[in-house]
Amino acid sequence: MTQQWNRCVSCNHKIPKGRPAFAGYEAGGRSLLVGACCAHQLEELATPVYWSGTLDLSVEDDQSVWRYMEFAKFVAMLQQGGLYFPSVHELEDQFEGAIGLARREPDWDEFYLGYFRKIVVTPPPGFSQPDWSEERIESEANKLLEQLKAGSSRARSLLVSCWHANDIESEALWRLYCPSPTPGVAIRTTVGQLWEATARDASAVVGRVHYLDFRHSFATIQNERIFCKRRSLSHECEVRVTLQNEHENPVKGKTLTCDLMALINDVTISPFAPLWFPDVVSGAIEKFGYSFEVRQSELLEEPFF
Repeated sequence: MTQQWNRCVSCNHKIPKGRPAFAGYEAGGRSLLVGACCAHQLEELATPVYWSGTLDLSVEDDQSVWRYMEFAKFVAMLQQGGLYFPSVHELEDQFEGAIGLARREPDWDEFYLGYFRKIVVTPPPGFSQPDWSEERIESEANKLLEQLKAGSSRARSLLVSCWHANDIESEALWRLYCPSPTPGVAIRTTVGQLWEATARDASAVVGRVHYLDFRHSFATIQNERIFCKRRSLSHECEVRVTLQNEHENPVKGKTLTCDLMALINDVTISPFAPLWFPDVVSGAIEKFGYSFEVRQSELLEEPFF
């Protein structure tokens, strides 16, 4: 099952769900959001923040997931011996990592400004209530809002691998990712196997995507928003794996090496592929030293009347 956490901005350690994080400012005036591990670095405390973890990312370990791809990408996976994770910036959907619709941004800002105006004058136990002017309260609330919105750019630098949750093949996804005459394949695994394959990267999170109507909703805050997409894409039934990117020098993508034999249960040939294509797929698998089961698409089954 999916675990939920955030990370201390200072030391990058995990802050588990329900553990406190502290918002405030270091000596130089820079805003920080840290765990108890680095709370001593705060010169001035704004408020304690508790991660609610309200976005349920959990998926059963035995849930089957599929990845549909062009043959060239499949060969690259075999050659590199792992899964390729592009940066969210490289994905086609301009709403990846978005909070909501641009025309509703003032509503979102005002909601959080109202929240921050209250909490900056509500001290945690052991601290006296600050005697601040209205201007100071507004300034502090705006600082916290800016810090919150800065998380949007960090979410878009994440690395992601996208999968389709389904117990059977999807003709719609064949047509979307391997349209005729482009030959392609679909690899099938489970959520549990995805967790095992990505376990070498401690930042890996496997979770189901939530589909929102942005006319009436906003995505959750911080990095979890990368698991929120527009409701018009709900046919994707997506489960995705995210990895942290390099903080100082983010990359456009990277391959996470893993045991592909332990990850891939079988390889299905596109129903739109030419007759000679299965032999090419089997030959490529053998060339790189693998022995996956290669199956014909169930969509090729003949009906009777």
